[in-house]
Amino acid sequence: MKLIIRDTKSPRGRRACLAALAEHQFKFGNYGHERVCTNYRVEVDGMIVTVEVVNRYASYVATVRDGFRRLRNLPAQAFMGAL
Repeated sequence: MKLIIRDTKSPRGRRACLAALAEHQFKFGNYGHERVCTNYRVEVDGMIVTVEVVNRYASYVATVRDGFRRLRNLPAQAFMGAL
């Protein structure tokens, strides 16, 4: 099982991703259901950081969500529900 961290420009974001991946792996085990997206709010250095963890075929991918997201990057369920 690979643990992948994406879009981390700061050490704080990297630590938040590591904490979220550890919790996610504890929750789902080594191989959870594919294409499941879970959001975690992690407190690092007194700040709360939102981390999105997505299950892939052989990896968990963590991304820090600290800015806005474009509509084309939203999951299909959320986008279709908004219409």
